[in-house]
Amino acid sequence: MAEMTSRERMRAAIEFKGPDRVPKDHYIFPGAFWRHGQKLIDLVGEHCDDTGNVNVKSNMAKEPSDPDEVVEWRDAWGTLWYRLGGYTSGEVKEPALPTWDNWGDYEFPPPMSDEGAARTRADIESRRPEFFVKAGGGSIFQLAQHMRGPANLLMDLAEDRPEVHELVDRLVDHHIENIKKILPAKPDCIAFGDDLGAQTALLMSPDMWRRFYKPRYKKMFDVVRDSGAYVWFHSDGWIFEIMEDLIEIGVQILNPQHTIMGNKRVADLIGGKVCIRTDIDRQYIIPRGTKEEITEAVKEVIALFGNFNGGIILHGEVGPDVPFENIQALYEAFRDWGKYPLDWA
Repeated sequence: MAEMTSRERMRAAIEFKGPDRVPKDHYIFPGAFWRHGQKLIDLVGEHCDDTGNVNVKSNMAKEPSDPDEVVEWRDAWGTLWYRLGGYTSGEVKEPALPTWDNWGDYEFPPPMSDEGAARTRADIESRRPEFFVKAGGGSIFQLAQHMRGPANLLMDLAEDRPEVHELVDRLVDHHIENIKKILPAKPDCIAFGDDLGAQTALLMSPDMWRRFYKPRYKKMFDVVRDSGAYVWFHSDGWIFEIMEDLIEIGVQILNPQHTIMGNKRVADLIGGKVCIRTDIDRQYIIPRGTKEEITEAVKEVIALFGNFNGGIILHGEVGPDVPFENIQALYEAFRDWGKYPLDWA
C-alpha cells in the first residue's frame, strides 16, 4: 500500500477504509517539557503525529514554569481558577454563578469575533492539505459545572431547576454560533469534550443524562455532521452506559477512558462501531509501568479496537510524572506495532 498523508490516514481509520498504519494523536502536558527539556522536544519531532503535533506544539510553547507553582486566573465566564504550573487545567476556586441570585443580570462572554474567526479559518486552511485538522466545539456539562460549582450543578439537575435548563441551552447556542463561524474553512472534525464520569460510575444517572444532555449534544452534533465534518467526543471517567447513545447521536471518534471500564468490555460493546482514540492507562501503565507493560498495553488496544480495517487512533496522555524512558517506550510501541496488516493480533 502506498504511504498516505496524515489526513488520508486519519480519515481512513475513522471510516474503516484501511489506513496504511494506525494514526497517532499525541498529548503532552507542559510540565513534562519542563521536566525533560530538549530531549523530549527531539523525541516528539521523531514521532510526529497525524495532526502535525498541534497539541504538543501548543503546550511546548507555554512559558516554562515549575510544575509545583500555583497559578491563578479568572476565565471569560467569570470563574476563578487555580492550578499547578505543569498542567493545562486546574480546579475551580470561585464559580462565576455560586447562586442563582444574579442570573437575571449575568452576561455571557461575546461569541468569537469576526477577526478571531478569520484567524482560526486561516489556520485550518493552512494545515488541512497534509494534516487532519480538529477545531474546538466546546463543552456543556463541564462548563456549566465550572460556572456553578460541581455540587451546585448536580443539585440543579436533581431539582430540575428552570435556570439550569436556560443556562445549558444558552451554552449550546453560544457554541453553535462559534462553530458556524469556522465551518466554512472545512475542518476535518469538530472536537467536543466533557468529563462525564467518575472512576466507577457516571456523575449522574444514565436516564438523567439522556433526558437532559443527550438532545442538547445532538443539536450541536447535527450542525457539524450536516457540514460534512466529523464529530469527535472526549470524556474522562466511566461512561459505559451512554457510549452507544453517543454513537447514536452522531459521534464518529470517541475518546473514552476505556481502561477503567475494561478494555475488552468496551471493545465488545462498541468496537467497529466508532473510531476509538485510545487512552493508554495513565493512572499506572504510562507513569509507572515497565517498557514491557507499556508495549503490551499498546498491543492490546490495537488488537481490540483496530482490527476493523481501521477504527483506532493511538493516544496516550503524558504528564509531568512520566519518566522519559516511558514516553520513549510508548511512542516506539505506537510505531512498531501500529502497522497494517495486524498479522500478530
